[in-house]
Amino acid sequence: MGNNQEIIVRIRRALLNKKMTQRDLAVALGKKEAEISRWLNGRMGISNPNLQKIEDILETALTEKSLAREKQAYLRLGVIGTGSIAKRFVEETVYVPNVYVASAYNPNFAETHQFCEKYGIMNEAINVEELLKEVDAVYIASPCYSHFEYIQKALNANKHVLCETPLTDNYPQAKELVGLAKKLGLVLMPALKTAYAPSFSKIIEEALSGEIGEIVDVSATVTTLLSQKVTLGYNNERLRDNLYYAMLIILKLLGLDFKKVSAFARNDGSKSLYLNASLIYDNMIGQAIVGTGVKSESSLVISGTKGYIYVPAPWWKPDYFEMRYENPYDNKKLYFPFESSGLRYEIQSFVDNVTMKTDERPISNQETLKIIQLVEKYLH
Repeated sequence: MGNNQEIIVRIRRALLNKKMTQRDLAVALGKKEAEISRWLNGRMGISNPNLQKIEDILETALTEKSLAREKQAYLRLGVIGTGSIAKRFVEETVYVPNVYVASAYNPNFAETHQFCEKYGIMNEAINVEELLKEVDAVYIASPCYSHFEYIQKALNANKHVLCETPLTDNYPQAKELVGLAKKLGLVLMPALKTAYAPSFSKIIEEALSGEIGEIVDVSATVTTLLSQKVTLGYNNERLRDNLYYAMLIILKLLGLDFKKVSAFARNDGSKSLYLNASLIYDNMIGQAIVGTGVKSESSLVISGTKGYIYVPAPWWKPDYFEMRYENPYDNKKLYFPFESSGLRYEIQSFVDNVTMKTDERPISNQETLKIIQLVEKYLH
């Protein structure tokens, strides 16, 4: 593809991303739409001054020189997996500065091609090795069983990794990957979006501030009522994901040093429908209530000796929460943004950890491993 044709493709993709038409571009440039049409059909060249104006209007690099200058300051990200969560992830990257998706891979190349065409990703990788040559970091959104292999390959290729939860559902493997990342000085982070939301951080801050006194009980409920016709694998994956959210807030507030664990489960053969799991500490308890065959209010209640925090359903995507006390006149609501699906917060945190080389992360390696260990205990 010649340079001019590549530029035309970039303009068309930028127009699509900006939800602009040829006519909109013509108006912005003070040109006739027919002239824009000739440019985009390749019948007439685009002068450098006009290219510069188009770059400014579309807020995107078009020429090789502009692309090279832009990419020097950007983290090049590769996406492994092209399903629904990967699509939402790529859409959210436009809200995060200093990162762009440079390559994508799916074992089914037709899926890779369609994904890259839709989102304007230049490199359509035919295998993982090709993707790893084109990027600085990797986002993994493939099925769980493939995570260990992909993470291991990426780390050994000196690439930072953001991976959908779980990193792996096997605790020894997860521990091995965390150790490898630490040894190589690379970032390995779980894509558990709630952990990165500003509102979630504020809930933790208020709970630990002493405003509600000493925390005695954390009760986190996450239920997703599924059809009885769903497959065993899909059902158990959803229950696992629900348990991740519940365990995250419990460990964040009560810590890792629980003394005892207990659980009640309701199953239909090998299909897990409901789990009420308790982590018992000295003078504290954390309760994770999750289900796919039982419905309950998916709220979060943090009970203290002076009051309690209530986060309404769905609490793992919080945009406000309430501080409640014995005297209702003392109650207050705190509002915080939770934009779109919340993925932009985890992307920003990942980029910051890679570029700033900091070890301060919303979810620590110890917390990540402990959640994997608990989920493995309860659901396997």
